[in-house]
Amino acid sequence: MFIGTSYPKLDEKYRLILPAKFRDRLAGGVVLTKGQENCVVLMTRAEYEKRAEALTADTTVGTQKYRNLTRHFFGDADEQTPDGQGRILITLNLREWAGLGRELVVAGAGKHIEIWNPETRAAFMASGADEFANYNEGEVKQN
Repeated sequence: MFIGTSYPKLDEKYRLILPAKFRDRLAGGVVLTKGQENCVVLMTRAEYEKRAEALTADTTVGTQKYRNLTRHFFGDADEQTPDGQGRILITLNLREWAGLGRELVVAGAGKHIEIWNPETRAAFMASGADEFANYNEGEVKQN
């Protein structure tokens, strides 16, 4: 499980140094892809494959919904193995999708990690504060 938040910076080559507490679990390789609400989602290869399977199983091939989902989920996805210093590259397409500059927010989100523009994340978190305050555990489906 990925939990916690850190505030790293991209280096001059657009590489992110993964938070130390996540590195061991990500050493075998990661996939970065577009996340909803304009963040970048980072997950293990195994988790990405699991979600890819669910995505393609839950939609009908040939429909516009299927094409749109697969274009976003697969089209700009990038598979990488962190280097010896725990760095990964965030591609131009993903940086543009999330509006990323040098300053980042890297937040654990359970089965994946989200990489955000700090202002976008702050606005998103503020917009969901009331929903979180009124959260009822019975409303969330347990997997």
